[in-house]
Amino acid sequence: MRLSNAAARVSPIAGSIPKQTFAAIVAAFIAGAAAPPAAALDPGEDGVRVTIPVSGLADAAQAVTVDPDGRLVMAGSDSGAHSILASITRTGATSGDFGTSGIVIDDLAAGQTDALRAIARMADGRYVACGFAFSAGTANDFITARFMSDGSLDGTFDGVGYAVTSYLQSGAGGSLYDQCNAVAVDVDGSVVSAGLSFQDGPSRVALARHTSGGTLDAGFGSGGKLVLDVSQTSNGNSEARAVLIQPDGRILVAGFAGGQFNSEFVLLRLEADGTPDAGFGTLGIVRTPIGTGEDVANAMVLAPDGSITLAGSAVAADGRRDFALARFTSTGALDASFGAGGIVTTPIGPGDDIAYALTRMPWGRLVAAGSARISTSAGGTDLALVAYNADGTLDRYFGALGIRTVDVSATSNADDVAYGLANDMDGEHFWAVGTASPGTNGDFLAIEFGLPDTIFRHGFDSNTTP
Repeated sequence: MRLSNAAARVSPIAGSIPKQTFAAIVAAFIAGAAAPPAAALDPGEDGVRVTIPVSGLADAAQAVTVDPDGRLVMAGSDSGAHSILASITRTGATSGDFGTSGIVIDDLAAGQTDALRAIARMADGRYVACGFAFSAGTANDFITARFMSDGSLDGTFDGVGYAVTSYLQSGAGGSLYDQCNAVAVDVDGSVVSAGLSFQDGPSRVALARHTSGGTLDAGFGSGGKLVLDVSQTSNGNSEARAVLIQPDGRILVAGFAGGQFNSEFVLLRLEADGTPDAGFGTLGIVRTPIGTGEDVANAMVLAPDGSITLAGSAVAADGRRDFALARFTSTGALDASFGAGGIVTTPIGPGDDIAYALTRMPWGRLVAAGSARISTSAGGTDLALVAYNADGTLDRYFGALGIRTVDVSATSNADDVAYGLANDMDGEHFWAVGTASPGTNGDFLAIEFGLPDTIFRHGFDSNTTP
């Protein structure tokens, strides 16, 4: 899905939804917050489910972050092309101190299209999110916004709470499309956004770096912006889907690099100023073919030892997409101790299975989440989660031998998808967020799952010892 951006005023719930409609939304939100389970969940078992019908049409939470107190904050969009934040407590109840009954609706593009695709929490409790918005003359642009802990825009960020970044090089015509898919915050409060830029030709990896005040960082790339062609061929598309900042300040970017007929996982490492890290892969770039067609990395985690794991999808020999993970060493080489030569693929359903999110537990377990196509002849997907041991093998204690699928909507042809994951280890909660269609349209979804490991297994099975 792709969206757009522009510059204008902002106001939470600023009259874009009639009062009666919004009241109904809030009532449905509160009613949908189920009571917490009476006992701890088994690994992979699902518990509290919350669906939030923001607009009553196509609503989706694209990303999530968790506060130290266990509160979830989700970022996404509604069918009315608004940027949306929604928050629930650890038990699934409405966050009363966030927006209006836990919901913030922002019109960041003054009546045009805008949407959020990623969110990160800052150490001081504020949030940074990014996506796209429509701007006259430059079409869809990056948008990077900063929010206070209550969901209101932080007006100290570029003067209005958000910054719009266009990658248009010359002229105002053509197919102009820039979208931010991922965001990360450095220790100094600066923000790195990553996504794509498309202008009358193949898409390119695009990044921007904003200072803590919201202005473009002149010490990064060209005036704070960077466009990279990392494709395999001159006419291949490339795109960033995930970004992380290492403790040493270097920047990791993951996504895909296209060729004439296929694409591969791509992983980049850049210096803090945007120059490629020559000691990583080949001049800072690692391309990894996995399947037989379009391989796409959608998520990334960084381990304390510097290893990097990507998750997404790869095309199998029969043409279906499967969950795909690849782990790399700190120098960009495939980690031979993970899966088969550093790569793991996992088929789930009879159709396309795609991982959109990835999280790592402190003891090394990985959980990937996304969707599984439930039929080869009909539409519709189920939520899908897969748990892996540190060596890439399936964690047989999670779900059914490592795999868990959930039909949230219980409706034929409905799409249930997990786009984000968050784990709250202290609170023993683990959440997936995304979209579900309990009626005829999609709603924000948050669903709790049991953790894929417990201290009680320590010492009993060396393969799963924390």
